[in-house]
Amino acid sequence: MTDTMNVMELIKADSISANTLEVGDLIEYEHDIVEVTNIDSDASGDNYFIEITNDFGEQEVLSLAYDELVDLYVTIE
Repeated sequence: MTDTMNVMELIKADSISANTLEVGDLIEYEHDIVEVTNIDSDASGDNYFIEITNDFGEQEVLSLAYDELVDLYVTIE
């Protein structure tokens, strides 16, 4: 049995606001591409707490205003 490795390229698709992010999205943070793993907001809906995971499995929580923009990336084959 042979193993096959697919090479996927990431491209910037758009800049979107924090209130349109979804779990599983790939975004740019501090010049790295990270995955959104959890999203929470405060009672007013003005502030979002975005949990991200990098390639090494390290997690961090970002605090973003609802209208702050982040770069969204998608994979292409």
